[in-house]
Amino acid sequence: MLWSYILSTAYGAIVLLFLDSSFREGDLAGGQWDAMRILGLLLCLVWPLLLLYVILSAFRQKQLGRRTR
Repeated sequence: MLWSYILSTAYGAIVLLFLDSSFREGDLAGGQWDAMRILGLLLCLVWPLLLLYVILSAFRQKQLGRRTR
C-alpha cells in the first residue's frame, strides 16, 4: 500500500509540474483557450502513464528473454 502512495504522489507531482509549465507557456503566448492549448494540457495528464507503459513493456520483454535462454 505504501508503494501506491509513493507512486501516486510522484505521478501527481510530475503532472502538476508539466501542467503548470504548459499553462504558463499558454499565458505568455497570448492566453487564448483554443483546442490545441486544451489538448496540450490534457496530454500533460496522460504522458507519464505512457512512459510507465513503455518502461513496464521493456522490463517484461527483458524478463521473457531471460526465460527463453
